[in-house]
Amino acid sequence: MAFSQSAFDDLIEKINEKLKKAGELINDIVNDANGFADKWYIPAAVAKPVIAAVNKLVEFVNWILEKIGEFLKGVIAPVMLFLDSLDWQDKKIRGKASTASSTTAKGNLQAPKEWKGEGADAYTGAIWTQSSAAGQVSSAADSVATSLLVAAGAGLVFYGAIAAFLVQFVPAMVACSAAGATGVGLIPAAIAAIGEGTAGWVLVTTASLALVTVLGDQAKTLAEMKGQAGDNSAFPNGHWPIGTA
Repeated sequence: MAFSQSAFDDLIEKINEKLKKAGELINDIVNDANGFADKWYIPAAVAKPVIAAVNKLVEFVNWILEKIGEFLKGVIAPVMLFLDSLDWQDKKIRGKASTASSTTAKGNLQAPKEWKGEGADAYTGAIWTQSSAAGQVSSAADSVATSLLVAAGAGLVFYGAIAAFLVQFVPAMVACSAAGATGVGLIPAAIAAIGEGTAGWVLVTTASLALVTVLGDQAKTLAEMKGQAGDNSAFPNGHWPIGTA
């Protein structure tokens, strides 16, 4: 999935919004349940199962909020990967290398068009070899940029799964909160909310495994490229060409 910083920012804003809402709802549910159970006409046999159901829901929601909080510690990573990919792709690295490769190609050298003789030939022989070397840098930079962008896109998909989970789960908590105001239906509502959350969390877990796989693949690619970067066999005479005649 292609990375969009604006889309990612909107996604994180939505996640934080839903997390805040979830925190508010769980407080409301607890307060309403306690208020219901404390009424003098509610027998203990009714109050205890209600409080037990709410406690279980609170435990589950707190676990979810803790896990998502841990995931959000890495929220800056996709943005940094994206920005780094731009550095590798644009004028800072690939752009400069690509320009150097083009301008030093034998057919593009301007000096020999006006300058003839042994000096011109020596100059051309020394300079044009820079073209293939710079081309190799340009190609490597393009591959690094692509790998970083793929990783950033995987991060976007992962946090998108978290947002989708919260979009499903928060309404279930809203229903539970509504039931908690009177105590009627609170137990099945709490059970339903936990069930909805458990089912939805499977999607987050799947997205997490997919993210790990993508990052592993990209790490392997970058490791291979590091090895290639130390391979000078593609350079003239096995080393970076000396640009002097």
